[in-house]
Amino acid sequence: MQSQVVICDKQIVYAMGSSLLIKDNPQLMGYHIIKSIEELNGYIAYDKTKQVLPMVLVVDSAMFHFGNPSTMRQIKEIKTRMGVMVIFNEQDEAHLYQLIDNGISVIVARNVSKQEWSKALEMARLQKIYFCNRIADKVFNMVNCIDKIKLTEKVHQLHTYDKYILVRICEEASSKQIAYEVGHSKRTIEGHRTKMMQQLEVKNLAGLVKMAFMSKLYDHYLENPGLYDVTSCAKTSSL
Repeated sequence: MQSQVVICDKQIVYAMGSSLLIKDNPQLMGYHIIKSIEELNGYIAYDKTKQVLPMVLVVDSAMFHFGNPSTMRQIKEIKTRMGVMVIFNEQDEAHLYQLIDNGISVIVARNVSKQEWSKALEMARLQKIYFCNRIADKVFNMVNCIDKIKLTEKVHQLHTYDKYILVRICEEASSKQIAYEVGHSKRTIEGHRTKMMQQLEVKNLAGLVKMAFMSKLYDHYLENPGLYDVTSCAKTSSL
């Protein structure tokens, strides 16, 4: 039975180019372009006889809000309804791990060949597994450093308040000094420090510093100091 393709991509020119490849595939009955994942709600594709068509979603990974806890539930729910092919924007490999961990089995880079793109779409239609060569290399490397990816996820899931404390620890600031900067007591800062040690499974401050550098949190801080502005961290303690 033929399938209809739904394309959800922030780059409309890319979406239109994708539609040309869909027209050449006899297994597919047209396409529909949407601007957001939310537009999928209630969307059902029919053929001319009003028979429900199976659907395949081609979606830009940038359409998923990975910082939102509901995103993973959203991905899993979509996967139960239709085949999914993700066009992966390669800025953050931690997102690649999240996609695979939540059941997305067809992923291609944006600059793949016509042959790889068409192959991926067919595998998504059949709900099989397919990665283009570029993504396959990333997955291979990811498997070899899965512990580091999990660590990076843990660190980046920390509250901004805790991230600020962590980067200041990397700069050898004392708990008393950090407490003064954020407007809380030294005991509060030490409580957050202990909580982070438990979350990141380390035994001392050296372990916390190691986590900050291994996850590149400190590098991110140096490149984006405004994201760690002390005024936005003050009065936000969860303790």
